[in-house]
Amino acid sequence: MIRNKKILTGLDHTSYEHPFDQKALSALESTPGLDLVGKFITKNMVERVYTVQYTGSHLRVTKDSYPKIYEYLEYACQILDIKKIPELYIEWGYNINACTVGAENPIIVLNSGLIDLCDDEEIMFVIGHELGHVKSNHMLYHMMAQVINIIISMIPFGSLAAAPVQFALFYWDRMSEFTADRAGLLCCQNKDAAIRAFMKMAGMPIKQFDDMKYQTFIQQAKDFKQLDFDGMNKIIKTISIADDSHPWTVMRAAELLNWISEGGYYEIVNHGNIPLLIKSKKKSKLNITPKDDAESGSKIKITPKQ
Repeated sequence: MIRNKKILTGLDHTSYEHPFDQKALSALESTPGLDLVGKFITKNMVERVYTVQYTGSHLRVTKDSYPKIYEYLEYACQILDIKKIPELYIEWGYNINACTVGAENPIIVLNSGLIDLCDDEEIMFVIGHELGHVKSNHMLYHMMAQVINIIISMIPFGSLAAAPVQFALFYWDRMSEFTADRAGLLCCQNKDAAIRAFMKMAGMPIKQFDDMKYQTFIQQAKDFKQLDFDGMNKIIKTISIADDSHPWTVMRAAELLNWISEGGYYEIVNHGNIPLLIKSKKKSKLNITPKDDAESGSKIKITPKQ
């Protein structure tokens, strides 16, 4: 791995947090019943349960055991100015995925497919994404979202009583991914690598890895938005993603490119005297302007440049 990234010393998570995340978090914190979920997690030692399950079943990565893989995490923490390096594990799975569990002592878990199918820059994007959740203190609410269905099953008429907090948690959970994607980009400092990672997550066959067409993927986001001119399509989108933990992959890519085109990314990376080290500085052929909502893509404006 080539260490050529700018170290973002003093990076504050509020400087790059997505407004969708901030707005959804504000709504979540004012939702009645949230404190009950928090008490359930504390009382039932949910974090400890997750810790035991993950540490007992998966491969632990340290500087001594697998130094090359551990180097990704160590370098990513250095770039994002995270002092306490989380524990790192690998679980078997050949999709490109990762997750983070635990609030007080976060654990990052990478799928083995991520290591095998992604290059160094793409791996740095995904690890940076997970570290973004840690840096923004997302983990307690993420655990709430993971256990809310268990809590509901233990309460008489729980599905009705907990519906507001359940909806607020799931919605914020998805919006927090936009913030984590920004952290991923700040970590890898290569927009092409970020888009490649999204395309591989979306299903790019291995045989096509050397022939990725980025613009067709972004065009897909535009086409996805056009579906909302039919009101029923918009309703279907909203319902079909209501209990998912992540937004639509194409919209995540579009939102990240919005942030780049608006200058927010460069503002952070170019701060100081260290030059921006990024593989590609080509302007996108699309002009992507964010509006109010990324849940269905219905208010994200994507138009070709003239």
